[in-house]
Amino acid sequence: MKTLRTLIAAALLMAPLCLGAQTKAETSLFGKTMNKPSVKAADKFLKKYPNSVYAPKVLQMKDSLLTLEFIKDNVSLISHDSAMAVAGGALDATGWKKDGKEHVIALDQDLSIRILSPDGSLEDTRILSVYTMEEAAGKPTLVQGLEVIRPLSPKRNYIHFAYRNGESEWVEALYIPEEDLLSQAIFYGNPMSEGRIEGQSPEMMEGVTSTAEIAWLAGRLRDNPLLVQISKADILTDQAIQWWLQKNPKAQTSASKLSFGLIDEQSSMVEVCKKARKEKGKGLSAAIFDIRGYTVVCTVSKGEYKLIWCEPVCRNRKTDQYIRSMYFDNDGTTLNLFYYKGNTTFKKKISLPSQSLRHLK
Repeated sequence: MKTLRTLIAAALLMAPLCLGAQTKAETSLFGKTMNKPSVKAADKFLKKYPNSVYAPKVLQMKDSLLTLEFIKDNVSLISHDSAMAVAGGALDATGWKKDGKEHVIALDQDLSIRILSPDGSLEDTRILSVYTMEEAAGKPTLVQGLEVIRPLSPKRNYIHFAYRNGESEWVEALYIPEEDLLSQAIFYGNPMSEGRIEGQSPEMMEGVTSTAEIAWLAGRLRDNPLLVQISKADILTDQAIQWWLQKNPKAQTSASKLSFGLIDEQSSMVEVCKKARKEKGKGLSAAIFDIRGYTVVCTVSKGEYKLIWCEPVCRNRKTDQYIRSMYFDNDGTTLNLFYYKGNTTFKKKISLPSQSLRHLK
């Protein structure tokens, strides 16, 4: 309140020094308006002198007063501790004031909302949708508690919070209780050390049309040091790897058939494959290399790239298995992956025409 009144007083001090073009009546009314500020006085001045050089200062004063009025009627005085005491077992809670009436907003598991009176009486319940890219995502974990903010306008309140789905998804959210309006933006990808995620966000993609709320939330994701955005080329590589792993879940153990994946030409896997040393087969060539935490085998034929084999990069060659070499049989279509594990060796044979797999000791 004190700060806003100071701004109003400053507006008077900042009035133009050159007053020759203004009438005495205009200047007099401006002084009276700023000395006794009110919305009514501002409207009176602006109606009489809409094009006055003083008009911007009067508008500034009017907006300050309207903001003060909004804060008085719509900014809760309920403390966080008091809200939590009323909410009873909620993940988090906050005071929410609308048109002079106080409420408590409680956020429960699975993003369910309880709207309570200050004495704890239940007024309403809501279920907010969990934003996830996974079909079987776990329960969300709150990483940013409820806060009432005005990010887009000094006269519009939002409840902001953030949550994680497991280790691979981070979601920012804005909620307006009286409209039951929820806006969310997600960042998802590969979990890394210290809680970081390397990945992407649909809301941060170029050319995506979004609301002001979504744009603000996307900015939060962009500025979060825990969220590392990767290139489109690496995204395509990650997608190719994840597709292969989902299609071939038993490739390392008991599978006898494989599904090969076509690789997008814009993928970083294609770029690395182009530069990698290749084994020549019949009508095609094959390359083995490490990328994005995986050892992969790709084939290229007539400009078409396919992902044939994929496994996590070996971290310890003394204890874990790793591919020592790769070569074709004389038929030029059967690919041999020769493994070491400690002092033992074994092979996997992949027939490219039939996409069959054999595990040999």
